[in-house]
Amino acid sequence: MIVRPHPQSFKSEKEMLEKLMNDYPESDQLEWNRDTDNFDVLRRSDILISDFSGVIFDFTLVYDKPVIYTNPEFDLSLYDAWWLKTPLWTTTALPRLGCQLTEDNMENLKELIDSCLSDPKYAEGRSSVKAETWEHFGEGAERAAEYLISKYEQLTAEEAE
Repeated sequence: MIVRPHPQSFKSEKEMLEKLMNDYPESDQLEWNRDTDNFDVLRRSDILISDFSGVIFDFTLVYDKPVIYTNPEFDLSLYDAWWLKTPLWTTTALPRLGCQLTEDNMENLKELIDSCLSDPKYAEGRSSVKAETWEHFGEGAERAAEYLISKYEQLTAEEAE
């Protein structure tokens, strides 16, 4: 198991994390990850258990892996979406990516993990969410290079005039 708290937690929740790290030291079965770049640890993981965070989308859309997430509801009045009457897309996408962890199902965490890893509805959900978020999947480098070449040619032609 890899535990990777938010990097800010090592400052703002230092005492709590130090206690947890002392109570549960690293071993063959437990890694405390403090890497600044999270992509290696995400790649090495089979499933992510997270609060509502953007890392969910990095994990599931880049690596095509399921998530278990906590309650995604929060006060919209603090954000630029306070006036929306419909749920945020991010919260409607979550149930397609994995399961919600609640106080009622926490005792069944192993079953939740197994379900997220094996139920085809989550793989299908990740595909549908990916289709909603990425345009021209797999063509980014080629399209960026074509644009830069075109822009360069346009600017040099304008300069020659």
